[in-house]
Amino acid sequence: MQKVQKMTANWGVDVPDTPRNILMHSRVVIPIPGLGTPYCRSRKFSRSVLALKDQDINTIITERHQELDVVSHETLDLAHTVVDKTKDLGQQLAKKQDKTIESANLDKGLRSALERFPTKVLSKIFDYYLMDSDHLSRRSNPSPMQLARVCRRWRDVAEGMANLWCKLSFDVDDDCTEWKRSFFYYDSWLKRSQDYPLSLQLRPGYAEGGTAKLRQLVQPYMSRVSSLDIDFRSLPVCFGDWFDASAIAQSLSQLPSTVRSLKIIDRIFGPDCLYSLNPVWTHLTHVEIAIRPRNVFHFLFLCPNLSSCELILSQPVSMDTRAQCMRVTHANLRSLCIICPGRFESNPLPILFKALTLPKLRTLEIRYGFLSSPHEELLTFLRRSKCPLEILMFDAVVIPPPEQQGDFTAIIPTLKIECRLDIDTN
Repeated sequence: MQKVQKMTANWGVDVPDTPRNILMHSRVVIPIPGLGTPYCRSRKFSRSVLALKDQDINTIITERHQELDVVSHETLDLAHTVVDKTKDLGQQLAKKQDKTIESANLDKGLRSALERFPTKVLSKIFDYYLMDSDHLSRRSNPSPMQLARVCRRWRDVAEGMANLWCKLSFDVDDDCTEWKRSFFYYDSWLKRSQDYPLSLQLRPGYAEGGTAKLRQLVQPYMSRVSSLDIDFRSLPVCFGDWFDASAIAQSLSQLPSTVRSLKIIDRIFGPDCLYSLNPVWTHLTHVEIAIRPRNVFHFLFLCPNLSSCELILSQPVSMDTRAQCMRVTHANLRSLCIICPGRFESNPLPILFKALTLPKLRTLEIRYGFLSSPHEELLTFLRRSKCPLEILMFDAVVIPPPEQQGDFTAIIPTLKIECRLDIDTN
């Protein structure tokens, strides 16, 4: 068959159509079924719909491009803002760094200048720094310990100034470890005071045997103690070995003759305790004490060298006839402060001023919570004492009116009167 086809092809003879040839020719010649039918028309409709959809998609794409452009512009603006703020922050940090370097250089120069200060100048500065300090403790601010921590030069100067280490407040608790640390601290402090007189404030704390610990620590330095402030308020009844008044008096009676100032304002001394301290009272020049009004005269009699005194009067206020008739003259007292709360049933101040004569008195302060002042008794006291009184202070809920103040200046023309209205005198 193939040979016949070749021959016919070569010779140009038409060969009858065979089924294969018919099929081959039909793919080219025979029309495609369905042309011009409703199906073809539906395909044309679909193409138009697709064209519309293409337009919507193009619109959406355009909108998305526009949104993308907006976001891009916002991102660029934000980036520029961040860059600007970063630059500003960098400039601020650079300025701060320059100031820090300048301050550090200034501190170095100041430290160098301070290190070159003469010892006498540093000593004056240290004295001024601690001028208003009373009794210092481990936690005091300011304190000479702070000065000693600045540099080696300051530590050498501070440790060489014995007067900086003469005022100390002891506080003892029941922690054994803390007590060992405190013992070393207090002992080092007291050693730096050298031979200067000491002013000590004792607070035994709540620990049983706290007073014994203080005695152990203070005993080597007692010969140099000139001022003593004892706070018994931190001692409970069950633990305080100094709580009982007789025990307190017995302990205080052993104080050396070097003690010139004594402050005990939270325990009341009776006549027996007062007389048991007779050797100590003789050497004192300043005392702050809580006392009953009827014992004031005995107290002043036991303290002939007293130059300043603060008396906190306590209950009971009643005085027997003998006490009301007593007359007491103290030749050396220059400053007197009497504190009399208003909770008393009666005012003891008139009886006191009737009995006292203080020819050297220069300062008198009266604190009371009563609604009236002992005006007539105070005038009589000033006339009888003929003292060179310079300052008269009233600290009370009701102060003397101007006309009564004029009565005082009529006796002492140079007298300065100070009045302070105090509603908390109680």
